[in-house]
Amino acid sequence: MKFWLIPLCCFLLLSAVSSADEHNADNSERILLYTENYGNYNYSLNNRDFEHWRDDIGGTSTEMVKAIMADAGMEYRMRLRAWRVSYGRALERPYHGVFSTARTEQRENLFHWIGPIADYNWIIFRYAGSNVEVKSIDDLRNLRVGGYDNSATTLFLQAQGIQVSTLTNDSLNPQRLARNQIDVWIASDVNAQALADEAGFPDIEPALVVRTVDMYLAMNPGTPAHILQRLEQSYQNVLRNGLQ
Repeated sequence: MKFWLIPLCCFLLLSAVSSADEHNADNSERILLYTENYGNYNYSLNNRDFEHWRDDIGGTSTEMVKAIMADAGMEYRMRLRAWRVSYGRALERPYHGVFSTARTEQRENLFHWIGPIADYNWIIFRYAGSNVEVKSIDDLRNLRVGGYDNSATTLFLQAQGIQVSTLTNDSLNPQRLARNQIDVWIASDVNAQALADEAGFPDIEPALVVRTVDMYLAMNPGTPAHILQRLEQSYQNVLRNGLQ
């Protein structure tokens, strides 16, 4: 009996491995897209800090990305997480993407870019009544600058050799402004005022518009080329035909 059990066991083992390989092959073509709560561009429809399903995520950029994926006819999942998680997943893992992501010089070679899907302004804010004057980026070298950890705005200033005191919770920066713990705060026109209002320190004002930046769906460059090309073509289709 043991002689015919050996081939049978081998057959079952090979079948299981083959089945697992097929399952992995199917899953490998699934795109995982990450985002964060960010103004009207992408946000939780349930007012939460995380979401597991795309139907619970809204926003103008989100609808654009959903339209691209629908046109491409590709299987995908969408998650809403903290920015460092969303950005880190797309940075490290093929088949992963993150939006809405500022396309900057520092990030150019880190991702494959689909878009633009939106744009926004980087702004230096001061607290109302402050005597701080900012006429250029060079003026920031002598100031205490607050920022959001690993954000495009912070990375941009750091690349210019400007020291930035960063926090993992950007909503604390308006409070630091009000309490004179920093002189200025670099943020965007997307959500800075909302963060200040929610924190209870609403009296911020723009001191300098640094630049206007396009935002994209940023895909990990290790994603197969045929998938990236398909997404690019679908983006062009959506631009031509509009959101459906």
